[in-house]
This record gives sequence, C-alpha cells and structure tokens, in this order.
Amino acid sequence: MDSLDIFPAAGIRFVSVQHEQNAVHMADGYARVTNKPGVCIAQNGPGITNFVTGVAAAFWAHSPVVVITPETGSLGQGLGGFQEMNQLPTFSEITKYQAHVCSPKRMAEFTNRCFHYAMMERGPVQLNIPRDHFYGDVTAKIPAPMAIERSAGGPEAIAQAAALLASAKNPVIISGGGVVMANGVDQVVKLAESLQVPVCSTYLHMTHSHLITHCGWGHWVTWAPRLQ
Repeated sequence: MDSLDIFPAAGIRFVSVQHEQNAVHMADGYARVTNKPGVCIAQNGPGITNFVTGVAAAFWAHSPVVVITPETGSLGQGLGGFQEMNQLPTFSEITKYQAHVCSPKRMAEFTNRCFHYAMMERGPVQLNIPRDHFYGDVTAKIPAPMAIERSAGGPEAIAQAAALLASAKNPVIISGGGVVMANGVDQVVKLAESLQVPVCSTYLHMTHSHLITHCGWGHWVTWAPRLQ
C-alpha cells in the first residue's frame, strides 16, 4: 500500500502483524488502555472478514476502534473484482457508524467523521474505501479533532443516588468499563473506602482491596448469599 510511505511524515506508527485478528484485538486493547481510538486495516475480502470477532468484542466493550476496510476498486464493483464482497453488511450489526468513501475528495470528511463517532458513540466504526481511492492527489481540509466532555449528572439525579446509597442495607458497587473510560477509577475507590462496601468489577477493569471478584454468573452465585 503506497500510503505507508507517508505514514512516518504524518506521525502515524504502522505496526505489522501476522494475522488480521491480531490487528483488531490490538486496536481494541489500545483503545481500552489509552481511551483513544485504536485503528486497524487489512486486505479486502478475506482479510477484513478476519476482523469480525474482534470488532464484535470491541462493540460490546464500547471500545473506540476505527476499522479501515479497503474494497474492490470502484470501477470493478459488481464485476467480480479482486476478492470482491459486499463489506458493509458484514459489520452493520457490530459497528456504531459506517462510512463508504464515494470519492477521494471526501476521504478526509469521512475519516474525520469516523473518529468522532467512535468517541461520541463509544464503539467501533467502519471506514470502507475502494482500493483505487488510495491513489491520486486531492486538496482537502482536515478538521480538528472534536473534544468530548461528559457531565457529572444533574443535581437531582446525584441527590437521588446519594439517598439510595445512604439507605441501602447491603450496598455493592458494580464497576464496569465506563468507570475506566470516564477516568473515574480513583473516585470509585474513594467511594468504596468511604462506604466500606465491596466492589464487583467486569473483566480487566479494576483491582483493589475492596474488590470481591469479577462479575460473572458463577462468581455472583458464590458471593450473593454473603451479601444478603
């Protein structure tokens, strides 16, 4: 892919892998650790179909992953072009947004939109690009990244949550991936220590002395009688 030649100048680090599944899982892991979009790309056809399971995992984990899927050249579509398949339906149920680049002149627009949707909707997005659109020169304006700020909640909702916690007989904090995404781990730790309550965490999201175990049916059955 000729565009690899300009990656260093653009500040893009390209990591080559042995299998497409590695690429998508690495992008998912990067997104979870950094809370920034992870990006993966593969060969069209059989290459991008190897993304499916990893994209589904990112979808359920709300990981902002940008999945770039090269496609058969625009002039060869419908003619049995190289490894041709209808790629958008393959990911339609496991992505938050899909963009098909209909012209190189809209490449920057759609790419920018994919990165925004990945962060705003918290999940993987697909950027589908016909192979011939990777070549040629265009003049485009690249929009600046959009900063996403989330509120802490309304005063009434916070007051209701505090009242519920204060009146709970056996409170348990279930800490999911959203806590990590919102950079709220320290706040959850302080809350658990202040209330002296146990914490259930989803996989890979938290470790602390108040932690019961990871949320899972077998674990919950084991601990539930002790929390009643």
